[in-house]
Amino acid sequence: MLIVVVLVSIGIFAVFVWRFLNPNLQSQEEGFGIYLREDDRLVVSDEDFVSYNQTSHEIKLTKPGAEKIEALNISVFGDPFVVKIDGEEIYNGTFMTPISSLPIASSEAVIVTLVQNDTIRIQMGYPGTEPADRDPRNDSRVIDFFQKTGKLIQ
Repeated sequence: MLIVVVLVSIGIFAVFVWRFLNPNLQSQEEGFGIYLREDDRLVVSDEDFVSYNQTSHEIKLTKPGAEKIEALNISVFGDPFVVKIDGEEIYNGTFMTPISSLPIASSEAVIVTLVQNDTIRIQMGYPGTEPADRDPRNDSRVIDFFQKTGKLIQ
């Protein structure tokens, strides 16, 4: 019995050292991320962002970040996403392909997967940008995060 306890303790310690002390293993729940709602797969993170414009809600992406958006296989009906900061859900939205004709209410955040000049925009509604009653893009946690990281543009 003592041998089993010792072996289990060594195993737990080894996993702890491997997982938490390895600098190359950063949790995908840290920082800012946009995840596919269906499988909680990280699409882009703040590491893929060059800047975030608070006024236009445009995100300037690195080349690899832009490629991640372009590689998405989005249905013409759209695919739900969730914005998270440090694992906390901030708001939901829908990725839309630019060939879709399905309208989305102006109360919902939308990212059209058309990347132009390595930039995407989080808009309200699709295809238009009618103002919403409550704009989740203006959540103070999002603004504070990008201000702290030095990636916020006014």
